[in-house]
Amino acid sequence: MEYERRQEELLKKKVYPQTKKEDFEAFWRRSVEQLRAVPLKIERRKLETPYDKQFTTWELTYNTHDDTVITAWFSCPNGATGKLPCVIYYHGGSLKKEIYPATVATGVCCLAMDVRGQGGTSPDRGRYDVEYNGGLMTRGVLDREQFYMRNIYLDAVRAVDVAASLAEVDPGRIVTYGGSQGGALSIAAAALGGKSMRCYSYMTSYCCLHRRTELGSRIFGSTHEFLKTYPEHTDTVFDVLTYFDAINMVSLLNVPTRFCLGVDDPVCLPEFVYSAYAHAPCEKSLMIVPFAPHLLPAAFKKLAEGEFAAL
Repeated sequence: MEYERRQEELLKKKVYPQTKKEDFEAFWRRSVEQLRAVPLKIERRKLETPYDKQFTTWELTYNTHDDTVITAWFSCPNGATGKLPCVIYYHGGSLKKEIYPATVATGVCCLAMDVRGQGGTSPDRGRYDVEYNGGLMTRGVLDREQFYMRNIYLDAVRAVDVAASLAEVDPGRIVTYGGSQGGALSIAAAALGGKSMRCYSYMTSYCCLHRRTELGSRIFGSTHEFLKTYPEHTDTVFDVLTYFDAINMVSLLNVPTRFCLGVDDPVCLPEFVYSAYAHAPCEKSLMIVPFAPHLLPAAFKKLAEGEFAAL
């Protein structure tokens, strides 16, 4: 533990300041009100999976704030009596939704959302006035009302609404969970949704977005290239990004949150994740994993699943 303590002391010196605008909270309050003004419509279809003897899985589709219909998988233990806790999984960038047998084996339901426009079964029907070379993080990037990240954050909030409405789920025992992109979505859903009791976020992406853009890091490579081509838009883009930066979003967290960072993570740099942790005003904990790359650490998985079983 001495190594981790020393790492944290170093990270305390690298915390990035928040960049919230004065109307940050008002913007998100209005956005969630717009989302929830659209009546929720859910369709479900039973799937056949290798786990049918242990639990049942349905494919769910649900509407969101625009014309996009989101797909999710919902799994529930067989033979359950009464309403169960539900863990909502948000996947990382370039990945897809999964079935999580180890989680369901803890005695909880699991809802896994498929993020729009990332190669899975959720299309992106958002209306964007600007897009550069197909880059997700350039879609609508000149307008906070249009930007792609607003859409996926609201889709994540809607997933909480969906879970809370399902007959199998206890709406008072919903938690959000995810890594990388999914870690940011987990934070956004918990911060904005007002219906979850706990949040888990590991190797959290979407922190310090101005630096991610300057560095051209992964999914923000397209944003970097867009600004290289159109540098006159730099101030506008950086202003828009402040509304979606996880280090600002954490200021709205009011549920216990577990963070996790990898010391050797080359994508979501330790100082980026630590900055989100440092600014979170909620009850919180941090797991620092030595030598961990951009992957789910086994120790964090074990911790989370142990707590799921106690929900």
